[in-house]
Amino acid sequence: DLIRGRRSAQAFDPRGRLGQQEFFSLLDSLLPRPGIAPWDSLPWKPRLHPMLFLHRVDGVAPGLYALPRSPDALECLPRAMREEWLWEPLPGCPAHIPLRLLLPYRLEDTAQQLACMQDIAGDSAFALGMLADFRHTLELGPHWYRYLHWEAGALGQCLYLEAEAAGMRGTGIGCYFDDLFHDLLGLEGDDWQILYMFTLGKPLEDGRLESHPPYAHLGRQDIRPRRSS
Repeated sequence: DLIRGRRSAQAFDPRGRLGQQEFFSLLDSLLPRPGIAPWDSLPWKPRLHPMLFLHRVDGVAPGLYALPRSPDALECLPRAMREEWLWEPLPGCPAHIPLRLLLPYRLEDTAQQLACMQDIAGDSAFALGMLADFRHTLELGPHWYRYLHWEAGALGQCLYLEAEAAGMRGTGIGCYFDDLFHDLLGLEGDDWQILYMFTLGKPLEDGRLESHPPYAHLGRQDIRPRRSS
């Protein structure tokens, strides 16, 4: 039901807030574990790391945060970004979740500007950019460009489903100003590149849109794979 009911939000209620435990559960789902879907389908170490603009999460101060998804990234990213970033662990965050505070400041307007001036990035509970270990990965071969996007897709689907489970809703953002994002983080060159954005919050329903049950065009809900002849 959760998977079939998953939808993308078109607008968010700026008063909506995400609970702290739901937020930690969401972050936990983004960490790779052997034998756990979807990460068992990506047989390489994590190469994408969320940079989060937290706006409205209970018990968590607004600001810019990083979630390095590998020990290597936790070591390398502070050297690649602005020297003044704090890189402080979040009090109360489970120890296995490497969330780090970079800048304690309200950044709704900044997130909106980076997302091509889209309100959804500022009205949400949080928005994030997926920062990729870009140049070093592509040195392994041009096919790795596709693999980076596969990893971005897996992160996005985890975010979508965790949002639904928390009574919220998410949406991917394909239009963003990557160079401005890099400038904000203090990145130089192409070692690290923003590959995608995502935002999550309390959805505002548009009454003009129609919604139908899954597979309604087939006239039945009990869908099974067809046997090949």
